[in-house]
Amino acid sequence: MDTEQKKIFSILSSATKPLMISEIANISSMNRHTVARKLDCLEILGRVRKIEIGNAKKYFATKAVQISSIIDISTDLIFILNESWEIQYVNQAAQNFFEISHTMVGGKRFDLLNLEIFSYPEIIRELKRFSFERVSRVRVPHTIHDETQWYEISLMNISLRPGSVSIALIASNITKEYQTEQRLRENEAMYRSLFQYAPIAINEADLSQVKIYLDNLEKTGVNNIRSFMDTHPEVLKDCMNLIRINNINQKSLTDFDNIYISQKNVLSYLYPYYTPDTLDNFKDLFITLKNGSEYAHFYSEIISITGKIWYFSNYVSVASPDHDLSRVYISYLDITKQKNDHLQVLKTNKELIDVSEEIIARDREIKELINKQQTEIHKLRTFHSLFSDILHATNLPILIWDSSLTIIWISVTLENLCGYKELHLLGKPIWKLFPKSLQTYQTQLISNSPNKDEIGLVITLTDKSGKEKMCHWKCIKKIAIPDSNEMSGAILKEIS
Repeated sequence: MDTEQKKIFSILSSATKPLMISEIANISSMNRHTVARKLDCLEILGRVRKIEIGNAKKYFATKAVQISSIIDISTDLIFILNESWEIQYVNQAAQNFFEISHTMVGGKRFDLLNLEIFSYPEIIRELKRFSFERVSRVRVPHTIHDETQWYEISLMNISLRPGSVSIALIASNITKEYQTEQRLRENEAMYRSLFQYAPIAINEADLSQVKIYLDNLEKTGVNNIRSFMDTHPEVLKDCMNLIRINNINQKSLTDFDNIYISQKNVLSYLYPYYTPDTLDNFKDLFITLKNGSEYAHFYSEIISITGKIWYFSNYVSVASPDHDLSRVYISYLDITKQKNDHLQVLKTNKELIDVSEEIIARDREIKELINKQQTEIHKLRTFHSLFSDILHATNLPILIWDSSLTIIWISVTLENLCGYKELHLLGKPIWKLFPKSLQTYQTQLISNSPNKDEIGLVITLTDKSGKEKMCHWKCIKKIAIPDSNEMSGAILKEIS
């Protein structure tokens, strides 16, 4: 960790509760953006965890095992390099993917291997610009058998041993996320077209400064903002001046061109022409949105310079994810004629309102789908990390294999018992641990043993030096892990 990361980690370690980014920034006297960037690195390194409560994000320190203990059970493709780009370590997933399990790549320059996924110019460019102070990410395609997969390449500093800092290149398969984003862009284009050419006027407005303005009033001691606005008319005028129209559709553009050339502050321009009842409706609208409401409806009346009164029905929907009011849709309907012929106009307007509400509702559904998917991905990664941590913490010789009897995980205690390193056993059949004369017999014995056998088996192992050791072997079959194939495992105990 660098100095700033250590400072943030120290603050979280001494805190009695999870802290938000703004709280950490205040305590550390660092910029909020710097704190957010450093927290990203600490979270990747497993030193901090994030809690999401609604739109709020809080962080706390965690006593996690070193990252090197979980690299080899990751499905991501991971290369560890030194500052000269020489390969220090390659995890099992990367060895299998690039078919370099039997090739000596340690000490070779990474860029000379010409690995397709990592050979894109933008990745080499990021390597040249690499800084231990930041995390870089690049998205690249990879085509296998005429099917294109998308990978996100992350470059970051990593410490596998105290006092050493290396470069980690991690390729994560993000094909599903990428396809979801593509569908989102396509849907965005479709709904943007509906927005532009809807037969009713729709404005996309930014009311974030209005919210900040009213929040500041409360901080100065104003308890009842509604009453304060009645006695201080300049407050409403200030709020109207703070509204910015970021986008309007064709119908709205036509209407605005008839009254004012600039669309950005049209509401401020119309302020003198609103009736007193309309100004009161705007006061209620601002307070309603500030207090967290996501939908609102109000009527407005405008007195033209000729004295004619125009009546409008206005619908408001908040689409900003953090409810900072930076993205608010406002649609308005001219109901002047409706005043004279209410029933006839109501039938037409209902269809137009449905179009507006469908545009806004679909936009929100897509955002909620993405947020839900990101939450599930985070939960799954946390579960797999916790599973590995718990098995290591038992301090027992543990072996896990898949349905083909291929070893996929061993504990450190089993490494010590057999003299093998995990790297030497991963991907190997379990009978590699047995004497040659007993391989077939003991493998069949294990395959036929009942699940959770209370008595267990007596199995003979051969350590790296060739010495045979007798062990109690207790099988646990059909272990169900989310998003993984069925696995089996065994807990061993050496017979003295």
